[in-house]
Amino acid sequence: MAGAPPTPMRRLPNLFCAAALLLPVVAAAADLPAVLSRDTIAALSTSLAEAERRLGPVDPQLLAILDPLAQLQYRAAKIDRATELRRRALKIAVGAFGNESVPAARAMIALARLYIERQRYLDAEPLLIAAGNTLRGERHTESETLADILTGRAAIDLAEGRHKCARKLAEEAVAIGAHDNSVTHRRAMRLLGTVLANDGEFATSENTLRRVLALDRSANDGLGSARSLAALGNAYLRQKRFAEALPLLEQAAEIDQSRLGPTHPVIADDLYGVGLADLGLGRSAEGRTVLRAAVDLLNRGAGRGTPALAYVELALARADRQAGHNKEAQSRFADAQRILNAAADEDRERERDI
Repeated sequence: MAGAPPTPMRRLPNLFCAAALLLPVVAAAADLPAVLSRDTIAALSTSLAEAERRLGPVDPQLLAILDPLAQLQYRAAKIDRATELRRRALKIAVGAFGNESVPAARAMIALARLYIERQRYLDAEPLLIAAGNTLRGERHTESETLADILTGRAAIDLAEGRHKCARKLAEEAVAIGAHDNSVTHRRAMRLLGTVLANDGEFATSENTLRRVLALDRSANDGLGSARSLAALGNAYLRQKRFAEALPLLEQAAEIDQSRLGPTHPVIADDLYGVGLADLGLGRSAEGRTVLRAAVDLLNRGAGRGTPALAYVELALARADRQAGHNKEAQSRFADAQRILNAAADEDRERERDI
């Protein structure tokens, strides 16, 4: 999520947006309205069940249905369901083609992107490394896939405070697709712009993000445009250019609310940025209202109990305290600390298991 200039550490609030930058896009239906998305999910689910009956539960032909279904479930804010489908696709790909095959590598990348979105970096990174090892000799035929790997690893490094590594990987990812306007290339450019903003290279960051926004719009990619608007708005927040950040973040929120499920955590990320911009402009009441909306959204969906929720709670606690609502501020601060402590404990457990 967007925020003040950070101290390098895990799960920075302003780096939640680094994961959101990797938002998967349904190539053939990137801007389906919500009702049509639900209809498409139902149709694909029926097709999957019929194919399972006809072919069996592990036939590789199921991958052609699992991939778009997982993407649409993600857009509908059914993130647990999307993750389940991605895990199943990986299992099928490994069983049918081997764990060092290109189909398996692609399935690893798709699952890793969801893990990054959920800030589960210890799960995502090994998948990306394994996929990269598989594709090491496939540079000419799998360049977009390699760029996806580099972008994912850069997002992890950025979130973990390894800025030099993040920048190197992001630059490599951008260079791979320097002459195309693919979703993969735009995703890499967007992440590079965010890395540059984190490094304080604001002019270069702004130029990069404005270029990718233009490319998103030329490709009629609404979700991509929202991610670029949010990234540019977050870069302005880092510079305390609140008046310039606010309309960009509001545009991102409007697009996402029209194209994603109502409890999607990316919408909460947008609202978090809008709330910070409002607070920065001295609009305390408006900022607190928007931040409360973000908290409510996260609590109603996949963001419940996550570090993303904790960071919104911390921002809202500061705003409440400034407004003289000390009891509410203390309660929110305690809740945020409980969530962050639980996440840190979980990370330590996972590190011991590796």
